[in-house]
Amino acid sequence: MKHHHRNPRARGGRKRQPSRRDPLIGFEAPVTIEQVGARGDGIAHVQAPDGKSVLVYVDCVLPGDEVRVALRQKRGDGYGAEVIEELKRSPAFNPPRCSHFKECGGCALQHMNDDDYRAWKHDKARTAVLRAGIDPEDADDLIADVEISPPASRRRAGFSVHVGAAGVFVGFHGRFSHTVLNVPDCVVLRPELMAFREAFVTFLSSCPPDQARDIKEVFVTHADNGLDVLIHATADPDLDMRQDLAEFADSLNIARLSWKVGDRPDEPVAARHTPTVGFENVNVPIAPGGFLQATREGEQSLVTALKAALADIAPKQVADLFCGVGSFTFALALSGKRRSVTAVESDPRAVELLQYAVGQSGSPIKVVKRDLFRQPLPATELAGFDLVVFDPPRAGALAQCEELAIGGPEWVLAVSCNPATFTRDMRVLRNGGYEIQKIVPVDQFLWSSHLELFAVLRRTKAA
Repeated sequence: MKHHHRNPRARGGRKRQPSRRDPLIGFEAPVTIEQVGARGDGIAHVQAPDGKSVLVYVDCVLPGDEVRVALRQKRGDGYGAEVIEELKRSPAFNPPRCSHFKECGGCALQHMNDDDYRAWKHDKARTAVLRAGIDPEDADDLIADVEISPPASRRRAGFSVHVGAAGVFVGFHGRFSHTVLNVPDCVVLRPELMAFREAFVTFLSSCPPDQARDIKEVFVTHADNGLDVLIHATADPDLDMRQDLAEFADSLNIARLSWKVGDRPDEPVAARHTPTVGFENVNVPIAPGGFLQATREGEQSLVTALKAALADIAPKQVADLFCGVGSFTFALALSGKRRSVTAVESDPRAVELLQYAVGQSGSPIKVVKRDLFRQPLPATELAGFDLVVFDPPRAGALAQCEELAIGGPEWVLAVSCNPATFTRDMRVLRNGGYEIQKIVPVDQFLWSSHLELFAVLRRTKAA
C-alpha cells in the first residue's frame, strides 16, 4: 500500500462553507415614505418576515408616496431599496424636468416641487446649525433664505467617457452604478457645456476606436472667455489624434484643450488663449480643471453675503484662507474701502495664477503658498488680522479652527460646502468663544443634496 506524504504547506481538507446570503435581499413589501433623508432619498420602514421593523432608503420618492419596494443591498443601518411598483403618488410630486432623472445619479430631487425643495434645503441648513449647538429658537433667527442657482447655470462638469461596441457614451454614471449614461438634455448644466458634450460624442465617433477608448473623463469649465477642456486618458494621443483635437478645438472656439495621463502634468494640445474669470473687474487665469464656484449665481450670492458682512465689520487687515484663485480675495481687497489682504493657498498653480493677476492689477494683496491642513496659521500670526475668511474643501478646516479658537480675531467669515464638517468646525469655534451671527445657505448644485453655508461669527468671550 502506497503512502502519500502530505505537503506541509497545503491547506487542510476542509470544505469551503458557502457564503451566507442576507435573507432580506430581494424581500418585497409595500411602504409609505415617511421623510426625505440627508442624501435626498426617501426613508421608510418595512416589516420583515420575522416581524422586526427594517429601515429602508428609497430613491426618487417623496413623503406620502405609497410604493412597493424590493430590498437590494445593505446600507448602513438599513437597506437600499428599489421601487418596483408605484401605488400612490404624493400630491407634492412634480414631474421631473429631465428624461434621465431616475437613471442618472446626478440629481436626487427633481420630482420635488419648488416650495418643498426650498424648505428641504433650509431644513438641511437648520439641522447643521442645531448640531453646532445653537438653540432651535435662535437658529430660526440666524438662517437667511436659501439662495438657489437656477437651471442651466452650472458652469463646470466632469463627463465620464466610455467607448465600446455599443457606441460612444459621454455623460454621467447611473444611479449607484458604474454604467456611463448619455445625457443629451441635462437641465442643470450651462448650454455651452451641453453643446460641447454633443460635439464631443460626434468627434469620438469619428476617431479610431483604439484612440477613443483611451479617453476616460473630460472636465469642462465655462470660463468668461470660452471653454477650458481637460481630457483624462490612459495613454498619450498620437500625432493624428493631436491634429484632430486641435481642429476640433478650433471648430468649437475652445479657449484651451489639455490632455492628462495619470498623475503626470497636463499637456496643452490646443491653446487659443488662456481661460480667465473675472473678480471685481480683475481677470484671473485658471488652471486646467482648476476649482471655481459651481455657478456664477452661487458665487455672486456668496460675495454679496461677504460684502454685507464687511460693511458691518470694516476690517483693515484680512486673512483669506484656502483662497483658490481669488473667488473672495479681490472682493475683500477692492470692494468699498481698500483693505490689505493676505491670501493663503496650498495649490502651487493657483498661487502662481493669483500672484500674476495681483501683479497685473496692483491690488493690495499678498499671496502665500501654505498647506493649512498641515501648517495652519497659529495664534501668533492670527494676531495681525482683524478678520479671517476661510473656504476649505469638503474636509473642512479643523486644524485652522482650533488655532482660531485659541487666538483668532474678533470676526470670522466661514464658507463651507459640507454641512457635516461645517457643524464640527462651528463647534470648535463656539467652544473658543465665537458666536454665530448669521447663516446664508447657498445652493449651487440644484436638485442635489449638496448645500453651501456662509457664516458670520464674532468672538464674544475669551477662550
